[in-house]
Amino acid sequence: MEHHELRLLAEYHWTGTQTANTWKRPAPRDVGGELERDERAEVIFAEIFPPLSPGGAEDLKKIIPVLDGQKYGEYISLSGKHESLMAPPKLSIWGGKLYSFGTPMSNNPLLSTTLKYSHHITVECLAGATDITLDYRVRLWGYVYKVDELPRVFGTMLFPASLIDRARGRTLSIVKAAIPVNGDTWKTLPGGNNQAIPKINPLARYAYNKVATDAKSGDYQFRYTTGNVDESDENLYFDFDEKDALLVEGLGIREDPVLLAVAHLKETGLLIAGDYHPKGLIPTTASAVADPGAAGWNNLHFGHIYPIQPTGVLWYAIPKLERPYLIWNEIGLVVTRDDGNEIAANQIITALTGTRIEMHGG
Repeated sequence: MEHHELRLLAEYHWTGTQTANTWKRPAPRDVGGELERDERAEVIFAEIFPPLSPGGAEDLKKIIPVLDGQKYGEYISLSGKHESLMAPPKLSIWGGKLYSFGTPMSNNPLLSTTLKYSHHITVECLAGATDITLDYRVRLWGYVYKVDELPRVFGTMLFPASLIDRARGRTLSIVKAAIPVNGDTWKTLPGGNNQAIPKINPLARYAYNKVATDAKSGDYQFRYTTGNVDESDENLYFDFDEKDALLVEGLGIREDPVLLAVAHLKETGLLIAGDYHPKGLIPTTASAVADPGAAGWNNLHFGHIYPIQPTGVLWYAIPKLERPYLIWNEIGLVVTRDDGNEIAANQIITALTGTRIEMHGG
């Protein structure tokens, strides 16, 4: 019998020089990410140790997991920059509010959104606009199970399940046949890369403002088709029909790098079906010092704790919204506003977490 202890599933440690705008794609064996034939695994959380030294930080732009050879960047795309770190080292997170992909050993399909694989796992890491010359490290943590123990640990994945948006009074019922959990069905479970419709996956992605804000306190939309973000996996504009849904659970934003003397971020929130949520949006003004009275306060601050606490290598997790918001059969998007002064391109970074539902197909 296995004791199912949380363990390190894979670790990538980069040393040397990684050229700007290039990927590092280690093989699963190079990160210790291979399983035995009679094993299955689920990833609960990641830790990213960014390229950082007392002299400054370097640009680790993106980390995505690769499950059994399949890239998962459509769902999980993590910023690895020091300022906007989305998966900080566990012991360096303020308040211990760790972001996890899902709940382990669960047969609730809306909780069991952990990343599941049957053979091997690795990561791909993208350098930003400048070379990386400092070391960095990426760790994936989770649980490994023997195939013959899966029915006992998980039982049956139970449906139907309901996504509930109490703030807007909406509920989406996800109907699917119950799935007995075993070695053959493992990758068909939520968070697996061989799911039948409806698919249920965690979503965690970030976006930069590719163009400057309008300097009129108008809505900036992080929308790929209008050129407001650089890549499709940065798109935070969701035009969904009745067969697509997203439950937004977390939202963070900051000016990155924040030029504190001239910070002009004002407020941020969601625009769903033409209505702002929460009403009046959320104040996200950056403070130049650790004093909320000085210049306001960013209530959606994430990443490096500075300037909310002026010293120390600590990070804030992406803030959880008071209540999750359901985007389904409508248009929903993240919007932010300046304070009437332009914010230059690539100075804002926002991050979103939630649960993605896809019901297209047979």
